[in-house]
Amino acid sequence: MMKYLSPKAMIRLVSTATRWVIGTVLLAILWAGCAEQKEKASQPQAELVTTPDSTAQWKLELARVGDRSITAGQLRAFYGKIPNYLQSDSEGLEKERNHLQTLIDMELLQLEAKEQGIDRLPAFIYKIAQYRKEKLVGLYQIKKIKVRVSGQEVNDYFREQELARKVRFAQLITTSEDSAWSALREITSGRDFGEVAEQWSIHEPTMEQGGDTGRYVGKLDMPPYLRTPLFALEAGEVSQPIDIGGHFALFKALDSIETGLDAEQFQNIYRQLFIERTVGARAALTDSLKKALKLERDQQGLDAFSAAMHRGATAGDKEVRAIVLYRYEGGTITAGDVLDAASQLKYKTLDLRNKEAVIEYAEGTLAPDALFVEAALREGLDREKEVTQWLARKREQELVVQLRVQVLKERVSISAEDIRREYEENSDRYMRPDQIEIQEILVATEEEAKDLLKRLRRGESMDDLARQYSKRPPELRDEEGRQRFTVAAAAVYGRLVVAARKTPVGELTGPLQVREGYSIFKVLSREQQQASFEEAKKRVRATVNWIKKQQVFEQFLAELRTKYAAQVEIREDNLKRVLTSG
Repeated sequence: MMKYLSPKAMIRLVSTATRWVIGTVLLAILWAGCAEQKEKASQPQAELVTTPDSTAQWKLELARVGDRSITAGQLRAFYGKIPNYLQSDSEGLEKERNHLQTLIDMELLQLEAKEQGIDRLPAFIYKIAQYRKEKLVGLYQIKKIKVRVSGQEVNDYFREQELARKVRFAQLITTSEDSAWSALREITSGRDFGEVAEQWSIHEPTMEQGGDTGRYVGKLDMPPYLRTPLFALEAGEVSQPIDIGGHFALFKALDSIETGLDAEQFQNIYRQLFIERTVGARAALTDSLKKALKLERDQQGLDAFSAAMHRGATAGDKEVRAIVLYRYEGGTITAGDVLDAASQLKYKTLDLRNKEAVIEYAEGTLAPDALFVEAALREGLDREKEVTQWLARKREQELVVQLRVQVLKERVSISAEDIRREYEENSDRYMRPDQIEIQEILVATEEEAKDLLKRLRRGESMDDLARQYSKRPPELRDEEGRQRFTVAAAAVYGRLVVAARKTPVGELTGPLQVREGYSIFKVLSREQQQASFEEAKKRVRATVNWIKKQQVFEQFLAELRTKYAAQVEIREDNLKRVLTSG
């Protein structure tokens, strides 16, 4: 039974013919057209004849669509890139005919896109302009920004930032700052932190343990605002009250351990240093271009744009879009540029009525990109063969994408009956996430974990050892270390969830390095339940939508094959010459 439908699983929901349509669309995005690729194919080419004159054979024309030729080399490159689950189920020559048909379909889509004027649509024009800008910005930055981070620098950062130190804290959480100060006064007067926590703390799980959180944490495990005050504490010291978002907390450092730099930490630090240096180098490059290209803010334009936004102007207002906000040698940044960029933001919004926010975004994002493009043009990067060929492929890709969007928008509709029917006929596709029950012992060091693992294998009770040694917070487990979670608990348990999903029931596993230390665990059970219609409704609708889109597009392709049949010629003789029959 399936819990979720992966791309591969969804492919299998439709017919073989429809699967080929999916392959066509995916390859329009991933392969970007039928341009001949010279790089080595990523999969073994079992069907192709690889005799000494294979190179000459790859130049043979296998099909012609209008004035476009499809060669054996293009076919080779094409199915060398597609995954097995998208390949034809046929064998031998018939399999290659199916692959060739997909390339023909790609050309038919190009013909239809041009006939429908897709290349004149604003969405298409905007997208191509964005591709060009992104390519030139990327190339210019690669050419000008050189960042290096050595292994020694990573090790130095790990040592200087004291990331080896992990501390076990006790905490006392109160509802107000006054209560926190009152609790602190009792502690400084000589009362035991644990006793005061039992009296004052509102966090029941740790309150019952005298505030002990039961785990060791490093700096990178904590929110930035807690790192400095907490890691300044030595063993036995107590912090002042800290605002933790609606409540106030006292923390006491109980003890600490030293850990080495593991591979995951090394990669995280390397990435952090690389990003920081890249951002700094990009800022310096931007500053130099601002001077060289004489970037100037048009305050009058910014005022006019802000006033227009406060009046409720829309993104389509031509007069507003034409307002110039910045000028530089070679171009301008207009209100239209800001409006278009703001509409594409995925993870945040830009308050267009806030002039300061607009200036910050324009000067931090739009201006650098505009200057990089201008500098790239002056160096002739847009005329390089790699760039022109890449843009040509992206243009072909985007024609197919926009054509598909238009066709599906016109032809696909989903009713409540469609959704209900899919759920009732295929309810085993819609399951709740696995409920996993494990028994675990969590300790601070690998040596402790290995010692406990030996004792367990000698027959000692896991219940007893978990009660005695496990550092997992009590609110997350029972006394014997038993706990239940789903895949959604990965934010809390991290790698433990992934490992528990793969481990056979009843098998003792470990030591597994996790954020809090080292884990030894055994999966006790793994259960699955069917989701109700309301729980699964969004997933069901997505499945129906996906299947309908493939079926509609398959029908559309069938129409194109009929419409353009007179313009398609398949060279069966050449196909047989360069491909085996089985």
